Amino acid sequence: VGRTGVLTPVAELEPVSLGGVMVQRATLHNEDEIERLGVREGDMVTIQRAGDVTPDVLGPVLDARPKGLPPFVFPRTCPVCGSPARRLDGEAAWRCVNLACPAVIRRSIVHFVSKAGLDVDGVGAKWVEALIDAGRVQSPADLFTVTREELMGFERMGEVSAGNFVAALDEARRKAPLMRFIAALGIRHVGEQTARTLAERFRDMDALAKASLEDLMVL
Repeated sequence: VGRTGVLTPVAELEPVSLGGVMVQRATLHNEDEIERLGVREGDMVTIQRAGDVTPDVLGPVLDARPKGLPPFVFPRTCPVCGSPARRLDGEAAWRCVNLACPAVIRRSIVHFVSKAGLDVDGVGAKWVEALIDAGRVQSPADLFTVTREELMGFERMGEVSAGNFVAALDEARRKAPLMRFIAALGIRHVGEQTARTLAERFRDMDALAKASLEDLMVL
């Protein structure tokens, strides 16, 4: 479950060496791709790995298919929070529509400080997720209130690393460009380029919040 609620199916594989890397997962993209490939749970599959990315499933080895494997039925509910999933006309993705879904919140917070968001150097996803799991961080705003002493309570978090973590977030709070903040919000269809365009047009978030549909359409 991604930060926009998209349910992305992933094939869990028996470990296999591919290009010198031990692979245990491969992407299946969406419901249409599963149907196109005709892959079923329990199949032996052919996979490929192009570059340093998650491998793709090319298709099942039908001669090796055990008898009686049923076709895969894509879930109609979120596997994390149980809320209904919806697939809009013209889209391939099913989405969890619950904005309070724990998975959506987790991914959104991690995205907020990632290279595609605020790009906060020294604030890694592992520590952000640890803070979320501990219940200390429940929204991006909570990250800016975390103290060095709190961080040092986590195993393998030393004084220097904790200080760098807090300092990096404080610098981002004071100096991050508007473009990076817009990108960090993780709004659907607003990537880095669109965030840059909006930041060039509006002087601050207040001005952007007041923008009309007509203002945005002329960008």
